[in-house]
Amino acid sequence: MTDELRSRAQDLAMLCLRIGLAVFFFRPGWAKIASLRGIIGLWQRLHLPLSSVFGPIHAIVEFGGSILMLVGLFTRLVGSLLAMDMFGALVIVKIHTRTFISQEWLAFWMSVALLVVGAGAYSLDAMFGRRRAARATSQ
Repeated sequence: MTDELRSRAQDLAMLCLRIGLAVFFFRPGWAKIASLRGIIGLWQRLHLPLSSVFGPIHAIVEFGGSILMLVGLFTRLVGSLLAMDMFGALVIVKIHTRTFISQEWLAFWMSVALLVVGAGAYSLDAMFGRRRAARATSQ
C-alpha cells in the first residue's frame, strides 16, 4: 500500500470515527439540552458539586461536542472534553449503580483516539489548517 493510499484510508477512518462518536452523543446531548432541569436534577440526585453549573455544561459538551465532532472542528479539544465526560460517567455510574457500561467505555476510547490523532483530512480543522499554511507561505 502506498503512503498516499494509506493516508487516505487513515483519513477516512478518522471521518468514520468522528461520525460514529457524533451520532453517539447527539441524541442524549439534545435530550439534556432540551431538559436542563432534568440534568440538573440528576446531578443533584448523584450529589455532584455545582449541579446548576456543571449539569448544563455537561449537556453543552455532549450536544455541542457532537456537532463539532461531526464537522471536525476543534476535534482534539472536543475529544478531550468528551473523554472526560465519559470517564466521569463511568466512575459515577459505576459507584452509584455498580454496573459495567460498555457504550460509555467505547465512547471514552473513541474520544481518546480522536484527541490523540486529530480529525483527519476530511474536516474543518484540516481545511483551516491548510488555509493558515497557505497564508503563512504567501507572506
